[in-house]
Amino acid sequence: MKMKILITGASSNIGFETGVKLARLNNLVYVTVHHSYEIKTVEEKIKNLNLEDNMKCFKLDITSELDRKKIKEYDIDCLINNAAIGIGGSLLELPIDLLKENFEVNVFSSLRLTQIYAAHLFANNKKGEIIFISSIAGIIPISFLGSYCATKASLITIATTLRRELKILTDKVKVKLVEPGIFNTGFNDIMIENKLERESSYFNNLESISLKQKKLFELLGHDSLNSITEKIVDATLDDSNKLLYRAPIFQSIMTKLYMLLFK
Repeated sequence: MKMKILITGASSNIGFETGVKLARLNNLVYVTVHHSYEIKTVEEKIKNLNLEDNMKCFKLDITSELDRKKIKEYDIDCLINNAAIGIGGSLLELPIDLLKENFEVNVFSSLRLTQIYAAHLFANNKKGEIIFISSIAGIIPISFLGSYCATKASLITIATTLRRELKILTDKVKVKLVEPGIFNTGFNDIMIENKLERESSYFNNLESISLKQKKLFELLGHDSLNSITEKIVDATLDDSNKLLYRAPIFQSIMTKLYMLLFK
C-alpha cells in the first residue's frame, strides 16, 4: 500500500537518500528542508531522478511552531524525525546557550512535532508511525562531542518511553528507533572543526584532540549511506512491532574498542 511519509532535515545525505529509496518503492515522500532557499536545489535533484510524482519538498523548520503545524495538512502515515545539528566543544566550557540550541533542535523540536502528529492521529482515529533517528553516539559518548551525544542519548530514552506509553492507549501508533553508525557525510567533520577558544584550558591540546577524533571517523566511517538508508526504509515499511534498527552493526563493537584504546 502506498504510504505518505514525511522526513525532516532531508535536504541531503541520509534524509534525502532515504526519501529517494522510499519514493522509488512508489510511496509519496515529503522531504522537508530548514530554509526556503534550499527548496530549489532539492527540487532539481528530484527532477533529475524523475521522481517528481513521488517526492515533494517544502520548508519545515522544526523549531518554528508555525512550520510544525504544517504536518497536519499532509495527513501522513509516517513521521521520520531526522533533522539535527551538531555542536562540538568541551562540556566544561561550552556556552549553555549553545547546549540549549543543540537540545532545542535535536530533542525538543522533534518531540513537539511528534506531539502534534500524534494528536492529529488520535483526533482522526488514524494509524501512524513515528521514527526517531538517533545515533551510535547516543550509546558511546565521544569526547568534545558531548553536547551532540547527549541529545542523541535523549532521543533513545524518548523513543523507548513513548513507545511504552502509547501501548497503554492504542496499538495503532508505532514508535521505532534507528541508530546510525558513523558515515562520512561531512556532518562529523563540522563538529570536529568547531575550534576551542584560545582561552580554553584545552587550547594547547587542540591538535591532538582533533587528530584522535579524525582517527575514529577514518577508522569507522562509511562512505556509502546504503546500509543505513536501507535500514530506515525497513523500519518505515516493516509492519512488525520491532523497536530498534541499527547499521552498520559492527561499528558498535569497533567503537567500544576504539574508546578503550584512545581514552
